[in-house]
Amino acid sequence: MDVDRAMVYAAEVAAFDGTDLEDVIGFARVASLLASVIEGPWWPGPIVDVRRARSDARSSSTRCAVSLTGAITVIRLADAQTTVATGAHELAHALAGVDAGHGPRFRTAYLDVVAVVTNFELTDRRRSLHVDQLAAAFAGADLAIGGRRWPAPPSSTTGAIAL
Repeated sequence: MDVDRAMVYAAEVAAFDGTDLEDVIGFARVASLLASVIEGPWWPGPIVDVRRARSDARSSSTRCAVSLTGAITVIRLADAQTTVATGAHELAHALAGVDAGHGPRFRTAYLDVVAVVTNFELTDRRRSLHVDQLAAAFAGADLAIGGRRWPAPPSSTTGAIAL
């Protein structure tokens, strides 16, 4: 049972509500941003396939799957949730491992993914502001941060992407 799920969702609202991370920007733009992270020099996680969720899906998800080439992680984004925040949330599940639920390891992965996705030159993102807001929201909800099983993200990511 994923006991921290509701508390993480509340922390996300506290950290990101009203910011550009919650703007619905469409599947193609979120998928492109996630591809930039996954294909970038830092990504220490598994192979990830980002797909549209069914047209009637209300929420996004991340699951492990098996393909002809081996194990992959599949992220499905619901149309109403095609935001940078949702993309980062789902990519954090891939990095932490879907078995981590919304626990401490997931929360560390989430902070790292937010640090990377907000370092690309998109609209008015300020990396440390969004990471600090999320970390403060986790702390305010007494949600512990876990240890990393991957290298920390670099202090800056080179290159910009066009969306």
